[in-house]
Amino acid sequence: MKQKKIIVIRGKVTSGKTTTSHELAKILPGWIFIDPWKIKEMFEPLELKNRTSLKNASKKAMLVIMKEVIRNLEINIIVQETTVKYIKKYLGKDLKKHNYKIYSFFLDIDFKSAIKRDIQREKPTMGLSKFKTEEEFSKKKAKPHRGDLAIDTSKHSIKEVVKQILNEVGERKGKHPRADWIRRCW
Repeated sequence: MKQKKIIVIRGKVTSGKTTTSHELAKILPGWIFIDPWKIKEMFEPLELKNRTSLKNASKKAMLVIMKEVIRNLEINIIVQETTVKYIKKYLGKDLKKHNYKIYSFFLDIDFKSAIKRDIQREKPTMGLSKFKTEEEFSKKKAKPHRGDLAIDTSKHSIKEVVKQILNEVGERKGKHPRADWIRRCW
C-alpha cells in the first residue's frame, strides 16, 4: 500500500500559511486542502462575541473532514493551523491503519516583514500594530514545535517555499485540473 501524506502548515501571522497552502493545492493534483479558517468564515456574518466556541467548532469540523478523507477517500491532505500532536491524538489509529505520514512546516517571518504584509492585506489581521518591538511579537506569536521544518518566508519567495516543501515531502509539481477554482473553493 502506497504511503499517503498530510502536510501541516503552521506559522506566524502573515507568514504566508494560506498562500502557501493554496499554491501547494494548485500544483498537487489529487490532494485536498482543508482550511479551518474557511470553516470559521461561515460564522463571520453573525459577528459572534465568543470566538472560543467558534475556534473549537472549526477544529472539530476539520477533524471530522480529515477522518472521512482518510477512511473513505484515502487521498493526501494539506491542512493549516493545527499540530502533528493534535492530529495524532484524534486520528492516530486511522493514520496507522491507512498508512499516512505527517510532514509539518512552520512558516516564520520577521517583525518588519510581518507589519508590512499586514498593511498590504485586504483584511489586516490580529492587530499586529499593537506590537512595538520584535521581542514583543516573538513572545506572543506561534513558535515551531519539535519536528517542524522552519522556513523563513521573509527571506524566501512563495515559489521557493513551495519548492522546499515539495522536496521535503518527496512530491513533484503537477497541475491541478481545477487550479483556478482552488482559492474560491478551498
